[in-house]
Amino acid sequence: MALQCEIRLKTLFHFHDISVMICQSPMTKPIQITVRLGEPLRRAAGTYRLQMTLPASATVADLLHRLGRDYPGFGERFSGRDSGHPYPYRIYINHRPLEPAAASEKRLQDGDLIHIVLPVAGGRGDLAPLPAAFYGRSALEVAPELLGCYLIRDLGHVRLVGRIVEVEAYLGREDAASHAYRGPTPRSRVMFGPAGRAYVYFIYGAHHCLNVVTGAVGEGQAILIRALEPLEGLEEMKRRRRRQAVEQLANGPGKLCQAFAIDRSFSGHDLTRGQALWLARGEEVGQIYSSPRVGVRGDSRALQAPWRFYVPGSPCVSPTALNA
Repeated sequence: MALQCEIRLKTLFHFHDISVMICQSPMTKPIQITVRLGEPLRRAAGTYRLQMTLPASATVADLLHRLGRDYPGFGERFSGRDSGHPYPYRIYINHRPLEPAAASEKRLQDGDLIHIVLPVAGGRGDLAPLPAAFYGRSALEVAPELLGCYLIRDLGHVRLVGRIVEVEAYLGREDAASHAYRGPTPRSRVMFGPAGRAYVYFIYGAHHCLNVVTGAVGEGQAILIRALEPLEGLEEMKRRRRRQAVEQLANGPGKLCQAFAIDRSFSGHDLTRGQALWLARGEEVGQIYSSPRVGVRGDSRALQAPWRFYVPGSPCVSPTALNA
């Protein structure tokens, strides 16, 4: 039995009138796929992750049609009519890019993972470093604003980019869980310096952890970058992590430092100069969750303070956040 439907699809380069034949016999099993949406498509669908059932012969064009039908606002955002930039999104199937003109021909397979996201801006000027003034505020103010920002690591031969999806704030001398609680030490003195510097420490004899210094000089405030969503340079990250699953490349502070080649040589590094390692403004994340920080020591206030912030629904938050 064949179902004939007409779909008019605009791609990045052309208009296409596509006549889609969905042919499925009663014995053909439908396929199950996973769709992950970047901002602002997530707001149209109300979630980052969708589990969808489609006919066995469904194409990417069918998927887009279904999303536009089921989620009001998806079509307008995907087309770029709301932003004035025609069809800005990129589609990846199992982490491989799909040419827009191939949407009507590319058949989906059972178990496919589809990302529909805005591309990271191409030139370094489009990923300008956050200024010192951004960091020169309370860690509790800066931390949630870091969610959605990009972490960029320039290795020379390749650039690595990740979107921040989880952080923890530490308030210096007033926070018993902070490395700065008892004042400057050879390890923590960077925390008492200018805002916008990196503070990197080594823990458990195995892992590096990246923090950004915030607040006024002498306060010792910092924010731990706990997890990233990898966006660019995935093959390099996989090689460094010896992992293939994208969700496991940077879903923890030690993992992201390994994936991004960050070690103690970066402690004190000026993140506002846009060289080797820096942060840039990224995407709005919408809803933000908070919880107590992970594995901290200190008084009851330090243990209970909800100063860990993360993006709910992101598959790249640390395993603890997924269960929070």
